[in-house]
This record gives sequence, structure tokens and C-alpha cells, in this order.
Amino acid sequence: MTPDAPKIQFSKQIWQAVSEHAHNCLLRREFCPEQSRIENLRCVEFLEENDDSFGKQVWFFEGIGVDAMGRRHMLFGVLEFSIQFGLLEAATAALFEEDDMRERYASPASYENSVIFPARGSKKAWIFVVAALFLILAAVWTTAAINFLRS
Repeated sequence: MTPDAPKIQFSKQIWQAVSEHAHNCLLRREFCPEQSRIENLRCVEFLEENDDSFGKQVWFFEGIGVDAMGRRHMLFGVLEFSIQFGLLEAATAALFEEDDMRERYASPASYENSVIFPARGSKKAWIFVVAALFLILAAVWTTAAINFLRS
């Protein structure tokens, strides 16, 4: 994960949507909506959508949550959005009380094992391998069936 995504000028609507999702993370943890606030919001990963794959944005934020007893908690959040056909779709959101927990959660290594096909790997190669194995299995089965019918 890069320290910051390239300096991109995001629209007002994107800032509002991301800010709203960040604030909703605080509300889901039952912090006071009037006294809790988001302190810092920044995009740390930005992959544009292309013909072969959807885009992705990962945002980090820091916030202060005030609980029912009036205590202030420093919180560290991560939001992941998928860009599908030009639309920003919320994918995941997480809130931590320690910055290093957020870093471990959002590290690229945690994404690598979460899908069958690697994010940057070639799906065509996997399909070719599966098809070749299927053809070999069909050839072995056909040979065994022919030998069985001859005897």
C-alpha cells in the first residue's frame, strides 16, 4: 500500500460520499453523532477502471469518537470502494483503535489470498490449465472405456 495515492482531484460528490461512509463507521460503533467527527480523510490506493477490471479506491481516515460516557476515542478507519461502470460502490469498511491494526488489515498481502485468481495474474492461463487437465481426463476415460468394451 502506498503512503498516498497519486494526487488526484476528486469531485465534491466523491468527497461527500466517502466522508459520509466514514462518519457512518463511527455511528455503527454507537459513538455520539453530534460530538464525533472525522479528522483526516485521504485516498491511499487508486486503481482506475478499465476494460478488463473494475477500479478500486482505498481510503484511510482518522476520527474522534465520543462514547455515551463522554470519553473521546482516537479511531483509525479504512474504506474500500469498487468503481463499477463509473459508479463508486462501497465494498468494505473497518474501524480500529490502533493505527498498526489498520495497516495490517489493509496491506496488499491480505488481499492476495482472498481470491482464487491473483489480482494481477492471468485468468487465461488458469482457464487453459483447467481445460488441458479436462482433456487429459477425458482421453484417459475414453481409453479405459474402449479397453473395457473390447474385453
